[in-house]
Amino acid sequence: MEPISLLLLLIAGGFAAGAVIALVTWDMVDSWISARALRGGYAEILSERLTTGDYHVVAGVFSPYGVRTATQVWDAHSIDPELARRLRTSRGVIRVQT
Repeated sequence: MEPISLLLLLIAGGFAAGAVIALVTWDMVDSWISARALRGGYAEILSERLTTGDYHVVAGVFSPYGVRTATQVWDAHSIDPELARRLRTSRGVIRVQT
């Protein structure tokens, strides 16, 4: 799935009701990806700051052929400095080879 599709998922997920956690950390996201990694695949992480000030973080794991195999959404009051730095330096879309 390309970043545009993930962005649509990110936006659509913003309307879903759910619990908001206090903090999303890079270690939390990285652990989730590692548990679902596919050889030769990749993962992408996006984040959106909502009008409430909270964050909506979406991660997707993809096969080597671009087929999404897992998705996770975190709604949180904040993100840790490492996740914020990685999002900033990657222009909003983090791609990790698995």
